[in-house]
Amino acid sequence: MKIALFTLLSGTALLSCAYAQTAIQPESQSRPNVILMMADDLANEDLSCYGSERIQTPHLDQLATEGLRLTSYYAGSAVCTPSRMALLSGSYPSRLGWRSGVLGAGFAPNTGMSPRVYTIAEAFRDAGYRTAMSGKWHVGSSKNMRPENQGFDSVYSIQASNNQNRDMYRDGELVRKEWDNRLLTETFAEEVIRIIQEESEKPLFLYVPWSAPHFPADPHPDWHGKSGQDSSGKYTDVVEELDHRIGQILDALEEAGKTGNTIVIFTSDNGRQKGQSGPDDEPPFSGQKWQSLEGGTRVPFIIRYPGVIPAGEDYHEIVAAMDLFPTLASACGVEVQLPADAQQFDGADVWANLRKLKSKPARNELLYWHGKGEATAIRQGSWKLHFNYGRQQPLDPELPDGPALYDLRTDTLESNNLAKKHPEKVDALLARAKELLMDIYQNQVPLGTWPAQDAPELPLKAENVWGEWMK
Repeated sequence: MKIALFTLLSGTALLSCAYAQTAIQPESQSRPNVILMMADDLANEDLSCYGSERIQTPHLDQLATEGLRLTSYYAGSAVCTPSRMALLSGSYPSRLGWRSGVLGAGFAPNTGMSPRVYTIAEAFRDAGYRTAMSGKWHVGSSKNMRPENQGFDSVYSIQASNNQNRDMYRDGELVRKEWDNRLLTETFAEEVIRIIQEESEKPLFLYVPWSAPHFPADPHPDWHGKSGQDSSGKYTDVVEELDHRIGQILDALEEAGKTGNTIVIFTSDNGRQKGQSGPDDEPPFSGQKWQSLEGGTRVPFIIRYPGVIPAGEDYHEIVAAMDLFPTLASACGVEVQLPADAQQFDGADVWANLRKLKSKPARNELLYWHGKGEATAIRQGSWKLHFNYGRQQPLDPELPDGPALYDLRTDTLESNNLAKKHPEKVDALLARAKELLMDIYQNQVPLGTWPAQDAPELPLKAENVWGEWMK
């Protein structure tokens, strides 16, 4: 047996975030490989295994049949830069100095995720894994904040979203200017397959943050019009090609004889971008990218580990992107000791839950921010409270103001406000949110900066922490 030890060197642990957990895996089996894939702007309603009738994703459907499908998984944010920060760090993005938006849109220029952040890649590398990345980075383009300086031994990446810049880098060196957007999914998949085929005595941690289906939807020439959709057809083509490429990766894993000893995860960084919907879509949640409504961050999540993770089942309790760091470390017997000046964990180890070995959920609550940086809501169990519903939702200025309380067991569209019926629940959730936010904003790592530049000032006043709704 291996032990994964999560040590918080300062502050107080939140949400039962970090604790020692025995890694449960067969004694005869070497440490598993990990392939962590994350799509860009893909929603639940984009996969047929989550109910889509417009888009067909047979390879991901098969992955769900062979693994576990999560129904209450939350990305790290409603927009991509902070979402990636949460996944890589095991922390809420606001604990890492995030204020608003994404790099290139609303995010402080010449900044990114601090080199002080101890990433999941650094933890796996320090534990003897070979670490690799193929895909979109988008958490800092300065040399000191690029993936090769954040724990990845091998990197093939673009630095930002495909609508911003498509310069391709290998291990920090520019290899091609403005890669054809239509070919990005294919070329990232080819790199993943190359890495899988490499022979090594070390186990592999492979991070695959796809650039698809982020706008603009430019289908591969072989996939243009293949879906047969008349409306929003390009978007459907792009998602169906992504599914195909994932199928190729899974085939390569099988051909290399590595399927049985590899944890495969597929998820998304946030909900769907406005304007990408089709005429037959029936989203299961309200809201979209940028919003703290469920559709902004509640996204697909599939995990497969043959013989260890239950096959063909669902898990309905809350899991968040920041949980993946402690959870995968636990699964792989990776000991994590955070440096003294690094971030604090907000992630929970849910490995025993995913294996269906533990019924009490390791995570029971979650904070939400919208993409423009304001804390907006808290979920506890099935209850979700928006602190000030209308004012805090980008893209929908006509929504009514005031607290809004929803029971997500019966109201995933967040349409039946129960705040007046349960004032005691409103008060309790507001108090809990204030407690959590105070800790987060008082124990932060500032954003990383380009060399010789000062870090942005961290908020000190209470109104910068929780806004008008808490006064």
